[in-house]
Amino acid sequence: MKHAAILTHPSSPEAPAVTRRLERLLGDAGVEVSHLACYDDGEEPPGSTDMVVAVGGDGTVLQAQRLAVPRELPVLGVAAGRLGFLAEIEPETLEESLGSVLEGRYRIERRCLVRVVQVRDGRDIGSYSALNDVVLARGRTPQSLWISVKIDGASLANYIADGVIAATATGSTAYSLAVGGPVLAPELPNILLTSIAAHLSFVQAIVLPAEARIELALLRAQESFLSVDGQVNVPVQYGDDLVVTSSDERAQFVRLGSPSRFYAQLVARLQYNLARTRVTS
Repeated sequence: MKHAAILTHPSSPEAPAVTRRLERLLGDAGVEVSHLACYDDGEEPPGSTDMVVAVGGDGTVLQAQRLAVPRELPVLGVAAGRLGFLAEIEPETLEESLGSVLEGRYRIERRCLVRVVQVRDGRDIGSYSALNDVVLARGRTPQSLWISVKIDGASLANYIADGVIAATATGSTAYSLAVGGPVLAPELPNILLTSIAAHLSFVQAIVLPAEARIELALLRAQESFLSVDGQVNVPVQYGDDLVVTSSDERAQFVRLGSPSRFYAQLVARLQYNLARTRVTS
């Protein structure tokens, strides 16, 4: 690695100190360092970038991937603050773990993305890629949405719900998990469809093949939004179609352990965040 682009969470109390340590270690190893502005979609990593390093939580890693995926760059997540599911390195092991990365002792884990196209009056008015999830959710009022869901042209259900989530395997540990969805192994190509607070629904969640075509539409005029990884939010009108399919793009994560490490980390991080929530509440 000759050039690392660092993306630091702008408001995390812990992130600046971790970034300074990271800069020092990379500088000592002769690695050129540049910085990316968080939540600036117009910025791109410099052309010489070999790796993007995200310092923060899962949201920061997602933002780093938004910048890295088009350039097919790997992302190394360094946790700062609340421990999430996407970061690979914890601050207390930064020196040792970064040493392994600099020595090339790591693997690349490729994760699938989904693509959503917003169609209005027969025209595509927006297209977005998501590493975690695509969500059709209600607006500012507490009124449930009436949502039609079709899979490959066949009607699956008409939900009365706060929304519907179409998630990747990566996103199965995010919003979908919070509303009762199952956890998928991270490298699976499947799409996970989960309803949010559905009224009298017989299908809470369903795991679909990678080839599935999902169509979401409002059954009546209501305020609603399309949210992509929680970072892109656009209004949805009655008559719009949201078409969700697998993306050809892949996100690349720098990993130090074996693939089976995911399961141990899953339990540990759920327990950690649950305990932390109890302490701070």
